[in-house]
Amino acid sequence: MNPINMKRLLSLTLFSTAILASVAQGITTAVVGQQIEVSYKYSHPVQTMRSAVADVTNDYILITDGYNSKFYSPRTEMIDSIESTPEGFEAFNTFKRECWESGRQKDIPRVDGSFYITKFSKKGQLHTYDVASATRFHIVESIPKINWEIEDSVRNILGYDCQMATTDFRGRNWTAWFATEIPVQDGPWKLAGLPGIILAAECEGGQYTFEADGIRQTSKPVKDIYGKDNWEAIDRRDFWRLRRECLDNPSRNIKSAGSNVIVFQGIEYKDYLPAEVVDYIETDYK
Repeated sequence: MNPINMKRLLSLTLFSTAILASVAQGITTAVVGQQIEVSYKYSHPVQTMRSAVADVTNDYILITDGYNSKFYSPRTEMIDSIESTPEGFEAFNTFKRECWESGRQKDIPRVDGSFYITKFSKKGQLHTYDVASATRFHIVESIPKINWEIEDSVRNILGYDCQMATTDFRGRNWTAWFATEIPVQDGPWKLAGLPGIILAAECEGGQYTFEADGIRQTSKPVKDIYGKDNWEAIDRRDFWRLRRECLDNPSRNIKSAGSNVIVFQGIEYKDYLPAEVVDYIETDYK
């Protein structure tokens, strides 16, 4: 089947399922029993130890059935799945040690993005799993109500005519592009609540962007993350404050990782750019 027919089949299948759901459940916003998988490029700044910023792009996937969803890095999930059992953790550490000893450091799998986002619309909950100060944290919050302004502009993404919408969310102004042909009120990261799946989003200034580069139907269920009970609970704003403190006071982060080294090859590890220059994706923690 050619790509155009595949796109139409996906759109029609999801649309017809949404209509059935609205009749059966009294709603018009969910797609029942049809998992879709959207792959995204997530670009964002990462501060280095020399008062500089590196632009990093991670590969993320959104799996959603219209009610529940998970936004995650498949490479990071693979590593977490290996390390989720004592046997796997030991085997992975042995492999890494052997790679270092034999000069094959490039063969060591590395995480590609630190966070997971899961949304459960029936419970009204959004869960974030992320790392700060070498500690894994779990944040539970109500699914945020994002006040979108739908604009007239249209942009084609992956063959879908996407409409523009704007909002101010968690301290940043966002522009998103959503496809009404796929009537799923979800999107990358915490962005959601539009009458179609969000295929692209960018904050003002372009520091943080999400761009879909693939979409398909999938049989993958929306599963919890590996080892979710081993993540420490924290308030959302406290998490970002801790992250900021790790930049403003890097000795805390270095020591928490088991090291007292503050200077390496003449570089003092404290010269990070201030929040006024480069800040996190959420800035309302201040």
